[in-house]
Amino acid sequence: MCGGALRVRASAFVLAGLLALAAMASACASGASPPSGPAVSTAPAKAAGKKAHRVSTGVHKAKRHHHRKRRRAVVHRPAGVPAVDMPNAALTPGVALAVGRARICVSGYASSVRDVPESEKDAVYERYGVPHVPYQHEVDHLVSLEIGGSNAISNLWPEPYAGRWGARTKDVLEDRLHDLVCSGTIGLRYAQRIEARNWVAAYRRYVGGAPPVATASGSGGSGSSGVAPSGSGGGGDCTPGYSPCLPYRGGQDYDCYGGSGNGPYFTAPGVTYTVTGGDPYRLDGNGDGKACG
Repeated sequence: MCGGALRVRASAFVLAGLLALAAMASACASGASPPSGPAVSTAPAKAAGKKAHRVSTGVHKAKRHHHRKRRRAVVHRPAGVPAVDMPNAALTPGVALAVGRARICVSGYASSVRDVPESEKDAVYERYGVPHVPYQHEVDHLVSLEIGGSNAISNLWPEPYAGRWGARTKDVLEDRLHDLVCSGTIGLRYAQRIEARNWVAAYRRYVGGAPPVATASGSGGSGSSGVAPSGSGGGGDCTPGYSPCLPYRGGQDYDCYGGSGNGPYFTAPGVTYTVTGGDPYRLDGNGDGKACG
Protein backbone atom coordinates (compact mmCIF):
# COMPACT_ATOMS: atom_id res chain seq x y z
CA MET A 1 0.00 0.00 0.00
CA CYS A 2 2.71 2.41 0.98
CA GLY A 3 4.85 1.51 -2.01
CA GLY A 4 1.95 2.19 -4.37
CA ALA A 5 1.37 5.63 -2.81
CA LEU A 6 5.02 6.54 -3.20
CA ARG A 7 4.92 5.54 -6.84
CA VAL A 8 1.82 7.70 -7.42
CA ARG A 9 3.49 10.68 -5.74
CA ALA A 10 6.67 10.21 -7.74
CA SER A 11 4.66 10.08 -10.92
CA ALA A 12 2.85 13.25 -9.88
CA PHE A 13 6.15 15.02 -9.29
CA VAL A 14 7.48 13.86 -12.64
CA LEU A 15 4.31 15.01 -14.36
CA ALA A 16 4.50 18.40 -12.64
CA GLY A 17 8.11 18.79 -13.77
CA LEU A 18 7.21 17.88 -17.33
CA LEU A 19 4.37 20.40 -17.30
CA ALA A 20 6.75 23.11 -15.98
CA LEU A 21 9.30 22.38 -18.70
CA ALA A 22 6.57 22.54 -21.33
CA ALA A 23 5.43 25.93 -20.00
CA MET A 24 8.99 27.32 -20.12
CA ALA A 25 9.47 26.04 -23.68
CA SER A 26 6.20 27.67 -24.72
CA ALA A 27 7.21 30.97 -23.13
CA CYS A 28 10.57 30.98 -24.90
CA ALA A 29 8.89 30.22 -28.23
CA SER A 30 6.51 33.18 -27.78
CA GLY A 31 9.34 35.64 -26.84
CA ALA A 32 8.19 36.20 -23.27
CA SER A 33 10.68 36.18 -20.46
CA PRO A 34 10.65 33.02 -18.40
CA PRO A 35 9.76 33.37 -14.76
CA SER A 36 12.76 33.94 -12.58
CA GLY A 37 13.79 35.34 -9.26
CA PRO A 38 13.38 38.98 -8.12
CA ALA A 39 14.12 41.54 -10.87
CA VAL A 40 17.36 43.50 -10.43
CA SER A 41 17.33 47.11 -11.76
CA THR A 42 20.40 48.26 -13.70
CA ALA A 43 19.52 52.00 -13.33
CA PRO A 44 21.80 52.63 -10.30
CA ALA A 45 24.70 51.01 -12.11
CA LYS A 46 24.05 53.10 -15.21
CA ALA A 47 23.75 56.30 -13.12
CA ALA A 48 26.96 55.47 -11.33
CA GLY A 49 28.64 54.91 -14.68
CA LYS A 50 27.45 58.29 -16.00
CA LYS A 51 28.59 60.02 -12.82
CA ALA A 52 31.99 58.39 -13.04
CA HIS A 53 32.20 59.47 -16.69
CA ARG A 54 31.32 63.08 -15.78
CA VAL A 55 33.89 63.14 -13.01
CA SER A 56 36.52 61.69 -15.33
CA THR A 57 35.64 64.18 -18.08
CA GLY A 58 35.70 67.08 -15.61
CA VAL A 59 39.16 66.08 -14.39
CA HIS A 60 40.34 65.81 -17.97
CA LYS A 61 38.97 69.28 -18.81
CA ALA A 62 40.48 70.73 -15.67
CA LYS A 63 43.88 69.33 -16.57
CA ARG A 64 43.57 70.59 -20.11
CA HIS A 65 42.57 74.06 -18.86
CA HIS A 66 45.42 74.03 -16.39
CA HIS A 67 47.95 73.53 -19.15
CA ARG A 68 46.41 76.06 -21.52
CA LYS A 69 48.79 78.91 -22.30
CA ARG A 70 47.76 82.41 -21.36
CA ARG A 71 47.27 84.84 -24.22
CA ARG A 72 49.54 87.83 -24.21
CA ALA A 73 48.24 91.32 -24.85
CA VAL A 74 48.41 91.98 -28.58
CA VAL A 75 49.07 95.47 -29.87
CA HIS A 76 46.96 95.94 -32.97
CA ARG A 77 48.69 98.36 -35.31
CA PRO A 78 46.74 99.47 -38.38
CA ALA A 79 48.49 99.32 -41.73
CA GLY A 80 50.62 102.35 -42.48
CA VAL A 81 50.72 103.56 -38.87
CA PRO A 82 54.15 103.62 -37.17
CA ALA A 83 54.45 101.54 -34.02
CA VAL A 84 55.41 104.60 -31.96
CA ASP A 85 51.99 106.14 -32.63
CA MET A 86 50.17 103.26 -30.97
CA PRO A 87 50.49 102.49 -27.26
CA ASN A 88 51.67 99.14 -25.95
CA ALA A 89 48.48 97.43 -24.77
CA ALA A 90 50.35 95.64 -21.98
CA LEU A 91 51.58 98.97 -20.56
CA THR A 92 48.71 101.23 -21.56
CA PRO A 93 45.38 99.39 -21.80
CA GLY A 94 43.43 102.60 -21.12
CA VAL A 95 41.60 103.61 -17.95
CA ALA A 96 38.47 105.71 -17.47
CA LEU A 97 37.09 107.43 -14.41
CA ALA A 98 33.67 106.65 -12.98
CA VAL A 99 32.03 109.77 -14.41
CA GLY A 100 28.92 110.23 -16.49
CA ARG A 101 28.08 112.22 -19.57
CA ALA A 102 26.58 115.10 -17.59
CA ARG A 103 29.91 115.66 -15.86
CA ILE A 104 32.25 115.47 -18.84
CA CYS A 105 30.02 117.75 -20.91
CA VAL A 106 30.41 120.65 -18.50
CA SER A 107 32.61 123.28 -20.11
CA GLY A 108 36.15 123.19 -18.72
CA TYR A 109 35.83 119.67 -17.27
CA ALA A 110 39.00 118.28 -18.89
CA SER A 111 41.25 121.08 -17.67
CA SER A 112 39.79 120.75 -14.16
CA VAL A 113 40.82 117.09 -13.83
CA ARG A 114 44.13 117.19 -15.70
CA ASP A 115 46.80 116.13 -13.20
CA VAL A 116 49.94 114.48 -14.56
CA PRO A 117 52.97 115.61 -12.53
CA GLU A 118 56.45 115.63 -14.04
CA SER A 119 57.41 112.60 -11.94
CA GLU A 120 54.65 110.57 -13.58
CA LYS A 121 55.67 111.78 -17.04
CA ASP A 122 59.25 110.69 -16.34
CA ALA A 123 57.95 107.28 -15.29
CA VAL A 124 56.00 106.98 -18.54
CA TYR A 125 59.11 107.68 -20.63
CA GLU A 126 61.07 105.17 -18.56
CA ARG A 127 58.47 102.42 -18.95
CA TYR A 128 58.55 102.80 -22.72
CA GLY A 129 62.30 103.24 -22.95
CA VAL A 130 61.88 106.54 -24.79
CA PRO A 131 64.32 109.40 -24.14
CA HIS A 132 62.64 112.56 -22.90
CA VAL A 133 63.51 115.14 -25.55
CA PRO A 134 61.60 118.45 -25.26
CA TYR A 135 58.92 119.03 -27.90
CA GLN A 136 59.28 115.60 -29.51
CA HIS A 137 56.62 113.73 -27.55
CA GLU A 138 53.51 114.35 -25.54
CA VAL A 139 52.59 112.17 -22.58
CA ASP A 140 49.11 111.56 -23.88
CA HIS A 141 45.97 110.02 -22.42
CA LEU A 142 44.80 106.98 -24.38
CA VAL A 143 41.23 107.43 -23.14
CA SER A 144 41.14 111.20 -23.39
CA LEU A 145 40.21 113.43 -20.50
CA GLU A 146 37.41 114.93 -22.58
CA ILE A 147 35.49 111.64 -22.39
CA GLY A 148 36.36 110.69 -18.82
CA GLY A 149 39.90 109.34 -19.15
CA SER A 150 42.06 108.85 -16.07
CA ASN A 151 45.45 110.33 -15.18
CA ALA A 152 46.63 106.86 -14.12
CA ILE A 153 49.93 105.74 -15.64
CA SER A 154 48.15 102.82 -17.34
CA ASN A 155 46.29 105.40 -19.43
CA LEU A 156 49.43 107.28 -20.54
CA TRP A 157 52.06 106.80 -23.22
CA PRO A 158 54.69 109.00 -24.94
CA GLU A 159 53.12 109.90 -28.28
CA PRO A 160 55.27 111.69 -30.89
CA TYR A 161 54.20 115.01 -32.33
CA ALA A 162 55.71 114.32 -35.74
CA GLY A 163 54.02 112.20 -38.39
CA ARG A 164 50.55 111.79 -39.81
CA TRP A 165 49.30 109.86 -36.77
CA GLY A 166 50.99 111.96 -34.09
CA ALA A 167 49.59 113.60 -30.98
CA ARG A 168 47.89 116.48 -32.80
CA THR A 169 45.90 114.05 -34.93
CA LYS A 170 44.66 112.31 -31.81
CA ASP A 171 43.68 115.71 -30.39
CA VAL A 172 41.27 116.11 -33.29
CA LEU A 173 39.70 112.72 -32.49
CA GLU A 174 39.40 113.63 -28.81
CA ASP A 175 37.41 116.76 -29.62
CA ARG A 176 35.25 114.84 -32.07
CA LEU A 177 34.40 112.05 -29.62
CA HIS A 178 33.60 114.62 -26.94
CA ASP A 179 31.17 116.38 -29.27
CA LEU A 180 29.54 113.11 -30.35
CA VAL A 181 29.06 111.96 -26.75
CA CYS A 182 27.67 115.29 -25.56
CA SER A 183 25.27 115.47 -28.49
CA GLY A 184 23.99 112.00 -27.65
CA THR A 185 25.14 110.54 -30.99
CA ILE A 186 27.25 107.82 -29.34
CA GLY A 187 27.46 106.51 -25.78
CA LEU A 188 30.19 107.52 -23.36
CA ARG A 189 31.34 103.97 -22.57
CA TYR A 190 31.38 103.11 -26.26
CA ALA A 191 33.54 106.15 -27.02
CA GLN A 192 35.97 105.18 -24.26
CA ARG A 193 36.17 101.62 -25.55
CA ILE A 194 36.89 102.44 -29.20
CA GLU A 195 39.50 105.01 -28.27
CA ALA A 196 41.29 102.55 -26.00
CA ARG A 197 41.19 99.64 -28.45
CA ASN A 198 42.28 101.42 -31.61
CA TRP A 199 42.22 105.20 -31.70
CA VAL A 200 43.35 105.32 -35.35
CA ALA A 201 40.36 103.23 -36.43
CA ALA A 202 38.11 105.52 -34.39
CA TYR A 203 39.63 108.54 -36.16
CA ARG A 204 39.04 107.01 -39.58
CA ARG A 205 35.43 106.26 -38.72
CA TYR A 206 34.36 109.43 -36.93
CA VAL A 207 36.69 112.08 -38.37
CA GLY A 208 37.63 110.57 -41.71
CA GLY A 209 40.04 111.77 -44.33
CA ALA A 210 43.82 111.81 -44.27
CA PRO A 211 45.28 113.87 -41.43
CA PRO A 212 48.08 116.32 -42.30
CA VAL A 213 51.67 115.34 -41.62
CA ALA A 214 52.89 117.26 -38.59
CA THR A 215 56.51 118.10 -37.83
CA ALA A 216 58.23 118.06 -34.48
CA SER A 217 59.64 121.57 -34.82
CA GLY A 218 57.66 124.78 -34.87
CA SER A 219 58.21 128.01 -36.73
CA GLY A 220 58.22 131.62 -35.71
CA GLY A 221 60.26 133.46 -33.16
CA SER A 222 59.86 133.80 -29.43
CA GLY A 223 57.22 136.29 -28.41
CA SER A 224 55.25 136.01 -31.66
CA SER A 225 51.53 136.12 -31.15
CA GLY A 226 51.19 133.11 -33.45
CA VAL A 227 47.55 133.90 -34.15
CA ALA A 228 45.86 133.21 -37.45
CA PRO A 229 43.06 135.44 -38.78
CA SER A 230 40.02 135.50 -36.55
CA GLY A 231 37.88 133.52 -38.95
CA SER A 232 40.22 130.51 -39.10
CA GLY A 233 38.77 127.22 -37.97
CA GLY A 234 40.33 124.29 -36.17
CA GLY A 235 42.24 121.47 -37.82
CA GLY A 236 45.09 121.67 -40.31
CA ASP A 237 47.78 123.85 -38.76
CA CYS A 238 45.53 124.95 -35.91
CA THR A 239 45.76 123.50 -32.43
CA PRO A 240 42.59 121.48 -31.82
CA GLY A 241 40.55 122.69 -28.88
CA TYR A 242 40.40 126.46 -29.46
CA SER A 243 38.30 128.88 -31.48
CA PRO A 244 39.50 131.02 -33.21
CA CYS A 245 42.64 129.29 -34.42
CA LEU A 246 45.82 128.99 -32.40
CA PRO A 247 48.40 127.70 -34.91
CA TYR A 248 50.20 124.56 -33.93
CA ARG A 249 53.87 125.33 -33.14
CA GLY A 250 55.45 121.91 -32.88
CA GLY A 251 54.24 121.29 -29.35
CA GLN A 252 55.61 124.54 -27.92
CA ASP A 253 53.49 126.25 -25.32
CA TYR A 254 51.16 129.26 -25.50
CA ASP A 255 50.57 131.73 -22.70
CA CYS A 256 47.89 134.37 -22.33
CA TYR A 257 48.88 137.76 -23.69
CA GLY A 258 50.10 140.04 -20.93
CA GLY A 259 50.35 137.22 -18.41
CA SER A 260 53.25 135.31 -16.96
CA GLY A 261 54.50 131.97 -18.20
CA ASN A 262 57.31 130.17 -19.89
CA GLY A 263 55.72 129.64 -23.30
CA PRO A 264 57.41 131.14 -26.36
CA TYR A 265 54.04 132.09 -27.91
CA PHE A 266 51.19 134.26 -26.71
CA THR A 267 47.53 134.69 -27.56
CA ALA A 268 46.53 137.80 -29.45
CA PRO A 269 45.63 140.86 -27.38
CA GLY A 270 41.92 141.53 -27.09
CA VAL A 271 40.87 138.22 -28.72
CA THR A 272 38.45 135.96 -26.83
CA TYR A 273 39.21 132.28 -27.35
CA THR A 274 36.63 129.61 -26.65
CA VAL A 275 37.93 126.30 -25.31
CA THR A 276 36.16 123.66 -27.39
CA GLY A 277 38.14 120.60 -26.36
CA GLY A 278 41.04 119.52 -24.23
CA ASP A 279 42.73 122.89 -23.58
CA PRO A 280 46.27 121.51 -24.20
CA TYR A 281 47.85 124.89 -23.36
CA ARG A 282 45.88 125.19 -20.09
CA LEU A 283 44.58 128.64 -20.89
CA ASP A 284 41.24 128.13 -19.14
CA GLY A 285 42.37 128.33 -15.53
CA ASN A 286 38.95 128.97 -14.02
CA GLY A 287 37.11 126.36 -16.07
CA ASP A 288 34.56 128.75 -17.59
CA GLY A 289 35.22 127.61 -21.16
CA LYS A 290 37.03 130.83 -22.09
CA ALA A 291 40.78 130.94 -22.57
CA CYS A 292 42.54 133.71 -20.66
CA GLY A 293 39.19 134.76 -19.18
